[in-house]
Amino acid sequence: MAAKRRRTTKRASRKKKKVEKAAARPVLNASGLAPEMQAVNTYLAVANVNASIEFLEKAFGFTRGVILPGADGQPRYAEMRHGDSVVMLIPKGDVTTATGGAAALYTYVGDVDKALTKARAAGAGVSEAEDRPWGDRTAIVTDADGYRWVLATFKKLVPFT
Repeated sequence: MAAKRRRTTKRASRKKKKVEKAAARPVLNASGLAPEMQAVNTYLAVANVNASIEFLEKAFGFTRGVILPGADGQPRYAEMRHGDSVVMLIPKGDVTTATGGAAALYTYVGDVDKALTKARAAGAGVSEAEDRPWGDRTAIVTDADGYRWVLATFKKLVPFT
């Protein structure tokens, strides 16, 4: 009886490890999720990216992720991390960003074009989808309350310059 109990306990332990391993594995292809990003990320348009980086570090203990400089050497894009969460910082009014320099919720979906069809059918304002230089295919959806959602599907890793 004791041998049978040990086998059952070992089997349960192996099954638990498989479940934990599967849960920890990111699902990139099915979700359209970019590496090290969450399904929904805050996309803040700020007056000064560098000042916002410093504030988030000092005030809330955020850590720096990817930071891209602009032509003037100042940060023009930054990923600030807090646990598993990401806040993306862009300069207000920067027309080269996904939203033209406006705040939004950057949301990864499995297929931007399909998601746009659903959003349009639900009555949202939608832009056309486009492939972006940073490797995502994106489109902007504006909901009934006027909030912007960047729908994005990760397509390829692009080296940061």
